[in-house]
Amino acid sequence: MLKKICLGLALIFTSHFAQAQEGKIDSTAVMILDKMSGLFGELKSVGFSTDVAKDVVYSEDFFIKEFGSSKARFLGPDKFSVRVSGEEKDDLYSYNGSQVVYYSFANNLYAVADAPNNLIETIAWLYDDFGVEMTLADLFYPSFSKDFVEEMDHVEFLGVTHIDGTRAFHIGAANANATFQLWISDDGYFLPRKVLITYLDGPYSHQHETDFYDWELNREYPSSIFEFLPPPSARQITWIKKD
Repeated sequence: MLKKICLGLALIFTSHFAQAQEGKIDSTAVMILDKMSGLFGELKSVGFSTDVAKDVVYSEDFFIKEFGSSKARFLGPDKFSVRVSGEEKDDLYSYNGSQVVYYSFANNLYAVADAPNNLIETIAWLYDDFGVEMTLADLFYPSFSKDFVEEMDHVEFLGVTHIDGTRAFHIGAANANATFQLWISDDGYFLPRKVLITYLDGPYSHQHETDFYDWELNREYPSSIFEFLPPPSARQITWIKKD
């Protein structure tokens, strides 16, 4: 799953990072990433909101910036609810342990598909079969730190900075396809605050930026919020797999 992120998170780093020695794996950066992964490995549930800004192709040699947001709740081992809003889009993805439902608020239509019986396989299945990506879901895998370092050619701790007045650890990383910046909270929880990816695998570099906020840790979510009840007059459609 991490490889999907590596084909696209990102930003071009400061001159300090850009000129840094190739192949460097910084032990301080790895320790911070390990702390973040360790926290998510202990949680039974997690919720958060995001703001997203990404470059999308407008024409052959021109990207435009699109903005969106999401509200996500994950309950281990087999439930999630993710609402994604953006330009001309307001969609819900709901998973109750056996089925995933897609619902379009804008068009009042929905689709249902039988899914694997756990979160990790279901998130991968959604991407592989339908091209649906959950919001940087790889970050919340207990193995993220290990997988991330294995995929990167360079990982470096860039120091402590502030985001909205809150201290955060700044980490940079890069491989042949992308450069990455991660800001992780310096408050004992080591939660991601921002991820900025610059994709380098096409003729033009382009970026994907995600800000995280409104964290909910180990909240007792009722099972009913992961069940979908079609609204009145909603039309069911067939969920077609991608080619």
